[in-house]
Amino acid sequence: MKIADKIKMLRKRANLTQTELGEKLGVKKNAVSKWECGRVDDIPASKIKAMSVLFGVPISYLVDDDDTPAGTAERVSDEEIKFALFGGDGEITDEMYEEVLRFAAYVKERQKKG
Repeated sequence: MKIADKIKMLRKRANLTQTELGEKLGVKKNAVSKWECGRVDDIPASKIKAMSVLFGVPISYLVDDDDTPAGTAERVSDEEIKFALFGGDGEITDEMYEEVLRFAAYVKERQKKG
């Protein structure tokens, strides 16, 4: 899937118009339209990074011609997340992990509000 298709899909998934996405990224609607139509090959890196954060996908997902849609990757287990976050030393309590999950939900909600 090309970056143009991914931007359009992610924008629609986020229930944003081209104008709204443009406002969040500091560009005009016509820039978003050109990106989604594939008429621009050199989207500024700062805008790609901003879209990555806004849509909650890795930058590599946007720029690589990968056919795997965002959010369809195999789910990572809680144990794998704990290992990645805390080094797998076995001294992580469920309360600590729950705090990380609450913080992640808070950050996600803040991003939605823009």
